[in-house]
Amino acid sequence: MSRRAALWLIALFLLLHNAEEALTFPAYLPEIPRRLPAGIARLVHVTYPQMLAALALATVIPILLIAWVARCPDRPTRLWLALLLQAVVLLNVFSHLASAALVMRGYSPGLLTALLINLPFSIYLLRRAMRERWVSRRALWLAVPAAVVVHGPLLIGLVLLAGSLSGR
Repeated sequence: MSRRAALWLIALFLLLHNAEEALTFPAYLPEIPRRLPAGIARLVHVTYPQMLAALALATVIPILLIAWVARCPDRPTRLWLALLLQAVVLLNVFSHLASAALVMRGYSPGLLTALLINLPFSIYLLRRAMRERWVSRRALWLAVPAAVVVHGPLLIGLVLLAGSLSGR
């Protein structure tokens, strides 16, 4: 598979994952506050329109990023940003596992695509990038703490932004 095709799969698989979440969240969103401790539940109240807006942004922004990276797929800085995105997706797999096990005690929205698509593809892509030296080994490892920052504070900011866009 060409590098450009592999990069576009990042966007495609993220689109599929976010679609699964969008389709399944209506049934599970009301359950989340009931399954969390009261103090935490008050902090994480999210409406379905807010969730849809956040998912739309979390889909469109990465697609635009991958479109930009795929235009020059040999530039290390661009490749690092794509690999950072995939590292965020991999971290998201583990957040889905934790949510399913600790909060929902079963299925949680996005779990199927996280486990069946994003986990194996993340392993494939990150191993390939390391083997083919898309970026330096140090740069690849720096994607790990950067992914924590993107997945945590920036995604929370994205949900808050989506809330303001959705009229909440």
